[in-house]
Amino acid sequence: MSENLVWLLYLVAGGLAFAAVFHKRWPIALSMVAASTIVTLAWYAAVELGKKENEPAWINVDLAMNASFALIFAGAGAAVAMYVRMKKGGAQASDDQE
Repeated sequence: MSENLVWLLYLVAGGLAFAAVFHKRWPIALSMVAASTIVTLAWYAAVELGKKENEPAWINVDLAMNASFALIFAGAGAAVAMYVRMKKGGAQASDDQE
């Protein structure tokens, strides 16, 4: 799988987690796990579709590494969403008091 596609999947994990926290009001941990699971399954499906007969053994290590990076990016996306949501809610609360 190309390096650009792997980075795109990491950014998708961050975007999914951001959307889950910001728009759907999911808890951070749930959005992180859901986003990284979706991206890991997509990565695994892409690898399986392009699989050759004698696939090397390192593919399992690669899957674990990509899943952990997807979780990191999902955590970053969820944290940014929570920060934006808190800032947006704080600005609304101060506007209401004036």
